[in-house]
Amino acid sequence: MSTQASQNLATNPQDMERVREILFGGVIRDHEARFAKLQRDLERLQKALDKSNEQLAAQDSAQNKKLQEARQDFQTSGDDLRAEMRSAVDRLSAEKVDKEQLGNLLIEMGNQIKGTGILSSVLGNLLQTAE
Repeated sequence: MSTQASQNLATNPQDMERVREILFGGVIRDHEARFAKLQRDLERLQKALDKSNEQLAAQDSAQNKKLQEARQDFQTSGDDLRAEMRSAVDRLSAEKVDKEQLGNLLIEMGNQIKGTGILSSVLGNLLQTAE
């Protein structure tokens, strides 16, 4: 290229742009298209990631709620079981016969049988009727 042609290109920006378009236009358009596609893919992936994060947060919240409910149910069941056990222990304590009282009762029955009590006369009557 002559120096005059170089000067004409340098002085005329439109000509420079045309030469640039001829030399690099296809490559630049290809890169721009690729960049635009990558940008669209990135936006799509970002939206999918945001949606997944929202779903995970909702699931986490639901799981925490279920866990709290399970803990509450467990606590209530434990309290109910403890109350029932206390009631059973109290009932058994009230129903059991004291060993000392039972011993005194048996001694009294023995004395009645031996001799002078109402029980001996009832037993005597029973024995006479059986004969």
